Amino acid sequence: MPTLLAHLPDDWRALAAQQRRFGAEAQARILEYCADELWGLLRAAEDELLPLHRAAEESRYTADHLGRLIREGKLPNAGRKARPLICRKDLPIKPARQLAGGAEDPEIGYVSDRLFRDITTSKYGD
Repeated sequence: MPTLLAHLPDDWRALAAQQRRFGAEAQARILEYCADELWGLLRAAEDELLPLHRAAEESRYTADHLGRLIREGKLPNAGRKARPLICRKDLPIKPARQLAGGAEDPEIGYVSDRLFRDITTSKYGD
């Protein structure tokens, strides 16, 4: 979960306090209500149990790798041995590849660059 999203409830509560100081009680109550609702949703999302294929989509790791982490005891299994589940809050997130300018490297560009490198450096490429 992005840090910014996790901080929104606290930011909204601070804004509610500010609104209350300015005499905007109704707006303050609305902000507090929204902060409480978002906080509850964020907590529920953290506790969601994910099967390996969904966990792989969210983490950018393969399902095989996540399964291996569970078998090695590096990642807690919230399910059964035959049907492992991973709690979203325990899910490792693979960092995105970064280009020199700081932008994320698109998958297609990465594959084509890797393929070009493999062909040009292959011992059979001469």
